[in-house]
Amino acid sequence: MRKEEINVNNSIFLIFNWKLKKTYEMMFQKTSQELNLTQSEIDVLLFLSNNRQFDTASEIVRYRVMSKSMISKSVDSLHRKGLIYYVVDEDDKRCIHLKLEPEALPTVNKLQELQKDFFEILTHDISEEEYKAMKTALDKMHSNITGKFD
Repeated sequence: MRKEEINVNNSIFLIFNWKLKKTYEMMFQKTSQELNLTQSEIDVLLFLSNNRQFDTASEIVRYRVMSKSMISKSVDSLHRKGLIYYVVDEDDKRCIHLKLEPEALPTVNKLQELQKDFFEILTHDISEEEYKAMKTALDKMHSNITGKFD
């Protein structure tokens, strides 16, 4: 892609990212109030549920691109609400694994349904061919920036 084309199209990524984030948060707004959960708490619960191999606060910070303080606050709050518990790593006592309490499952299931609805809205009227092309382009973009700012 030529540099002139990139400069003209730069804002589309920023605008789309902002709109995507706002729409995602709006999808959860009513349920957030009903369940007395913040959006950050919702994000942590969904992350832990959808990515069981990544179960530490530092992994949430890294992969969800959220601040350490926000994750810490959300994790503490979820623990106080009885939705998650801590497990100390046997090999490294400094490492704390975060696990969902069984009582959190109905909440997580409800949140996952909303997340599914969001992705159905997002991909509506996108053909399988278009989806594959988009995924290929996004994978290349991800590869282009992976490790650049870690």
